[in-house]
Amino acid sequence: MDVPLTKIIFARHGATDWNTQRRYIGHTDLPLNELGRNQAKELGSALARFRLDAIYCSDLRRARETAAEVQRAVFEAGRSRPPIISDARLRETDFGWIEGLTYEEAMARFPEEMTRWYEQMEMQTPPGGKESLSEVRSRVCHFMKEVSGQDYSKIVIVTHGGVINSWLAHIGKKPFWENPLKHGEWTECDGQEVRETE
Repeated sequence: MDVPLTKIIFARHGATDWNTQRRYIGHTDLPLNELGRNQAKELGSALARFRLDAIYCSDLRRARETAAEVQRAVFEAGRSRPPIISDARLRETDFGWIEGLTYEEAMARFPEEMTRWYEQMEMQTPPGGKESLSEVRSRVCHFMKEVSGQDYSKIVIVTHGGVINSWLAHIGKKPFWENPLKHGEWTECDGQEVRETE
């Protein structure tokens, strides 16, 4: 019988310039800004007390840079250096035509498409985007099922707000919009919930 995951820590990456400017960033591959680097270091300090089997992260730079800070902090705390494993299934939603725009700019340019998306996010893609909320949740669930088959007891998953909200809503923590983690924040959940949702 497999040893079930006991704990999963979800962490949101540190901020980029577009995040601080409140722009849709999606798949655009920006680095952390100064604020984001500080948030990543604080996240690493907070997680350094844990013995981690692995750090998974989105393949986008902002998540990889944040994961590297967590790895560094854990190692400097005298623990084994956990491997970092990047996975495209942990990417944020592709926001299509509105990437780089603020909410106000997006509404001004694409009022009908934006309204339709916000009213029907479960099945509707962002304007010019490729995935609905249900499609994002599907790829996250496939990733989580795969991870649950590994012989881990505690892992960190460094990813994006939409991904975290999708999973927490899926396992019944809170509705999608009620799971806001700020950049550099983290939350812990029971790894057994992964197996129970299969």
